[in-house]
Amino acid sequence: MDSPASSGVPLDLKIHVTRPPYFAVMTPCCSIEMQSFALAPLVEVRPAFFAVPYFAEDLARINVPTPPEKALPPEHWENLSPEKQSELLDRGMSYAFFDCFVYAGHTLFAKYTLKKKNVSWEVVHRLVDFKSIFRVECARIEREHDAPSGIKVLELTTEARAQLRDKLTAYFGRNADAGVE
Repeated sequence: MDSPASSGVPLDLKIHVTRPPYFAVMTPCCSIEMQSFALAPLVEVRPAFFAVPYFAEDLARINVPTPPEKALPPEHWENLSPEKQSELLDRGMSYAFFDCFVYAGHTLFAKYTLKKKNVSWEVVHRLVDFKSIFRVECARIEREHDAPSGIKVLELTTEARAQLRDKLTAYFGRNADAGVE
């Protein structure tokens, strides 16, 4: 339906709202102003990451450009035609799982189990999905003042912040697909 009121059907809508236990501030500290900033929930990583041995060894590799032959499950790479493999190799390194960033595990994060088919993984990493970033207005947040007590718990390393900035830039800076208006 285009809008709930235009359908002519009695409204019986239910909205389910959840609040994840962890969030990441996506606005650089130097850009927090007018009591507004961007947040993203830190959610569980995707089981699909573990289908790629290169990423399963170190989930943080998802955050940086990767050689194409390492960004796919081995059986998928082997089933590509030589032409397609060559095309991907010619493009060079690129981001896999383009729309997300993995936060390294930390003792603060609760451990959880991911399952896929007959395999399971114990994980403490968290994920920012770039499609889940949202804006918050809060009178208690000012650039000139420290965050309220208990709000800021963890901080990315300088290297991880640079990786996040680079991946966000690539994600939001890409051109629209040809033919899409």
